[in-house]
Amino acid sequence: MSLTPAERLIIQALLLSDATPFDGADIAAILTEAAQLPNVQRETEWATTAVCQLVANAAAVALTVGSITPTFPTGSTRVRAILVASIHAMNHEDETHHIKFKVEGQKAGGGYGDLLDLTAVDVLGLVNLDGASDAWCGAIDVTALVDASGAAYDFRFEVDSDNANDVDYTTCFTLVLVYTM
Repeated sequence: MSLTPAERLIIQALLLSDATPFDGADIAAILTEAAQLPNVQRETEWATTAVCQLVANAAAVALTVGSITPTFPTGSTRVRAILVASIHAMNHEDETHHIKFKVEGQKAGGGYGDLLDLTAVDVLGLVNLDGASDAWCGAIDVTALVDASGAAYDFRFEVDSDNANDVDYTTCFTLVLVYTM
């Protein structure tokens, strides 16, 4: 049986969806048919446990490292890797200040590289913290860094603050792996 590209997309959408898009759909039959198509692959996502750390009254520019060792299942093919990074800053002083930051990563101690740089413009980081707190969370494509080697990866925030000694930071990193079998 030869399917059109549109039919293939429908089958792929059905495979990736937990919901039945129409009444009476025979999902078992669709899966049986789809299994016979060599070019239909189902992507699977798996997330590591979040690595969170508190850095109290940080004067340091490079905050504490979160280390993650991802494991892809045997026989899988890596599609992409996404880092979900978050930072929460609590300012203990009344003075307003700005916190600019970068997210950096390295593989197996090989030296840090920038994954995301929000230091160029003040308003891209955490701004106008005066005795208050603020947070940032983002998803960063790290496919170029993360491979299926089983190596450890280190991630960190590098902050640039005009009042760093009076700020507590909480950072979290989760790595989402997307693969096919």
